Amino acid sequence: MEILIINGHDYSTYVESDGYNWSREDLDSEKTVRTKNGRLRRVKIGTKRKLSFSMMGMKREMLAQLDDDLSQPTFSATYLDLHGPQTRTFYCSSFPSNLTMILENGVELWQGASFNLIEV
Repeated sequence: MEILIINGHDYSTYVESDGYNWSREDLDSEKTVRTKNGRLRRVKIGTKRKLSFSMMGMKREMLAQLDDDLSQPTFSATYLDLHGPQTRTFYCSSFPSNLTMILENGVELWQGASFNLIEV
């Protein structure tokens, strides 16, 4: 069970069963260089998380709420980390999705939504 809460909205039940990827990204100082013999002199200044999600089909209203949450310059997200549930600040720069079908009662079903959360 994935945990995905963005700006207080719980999207956990919409994450595809294999639609969550986690990575740790190291940040190096501009002082990190390679010497003339190719040896790395690394000055690590921090680590950040990068999360990737693929979502199940969602009704337009719920997907629009997710889009609003992801459109903020930065936002709070709670997610499942290797070290347990974490809450951190992220941004999202791209959010594609596809309109799959319109049901008889006029409800739109969107699928294929995916996005990355990059820690600030």
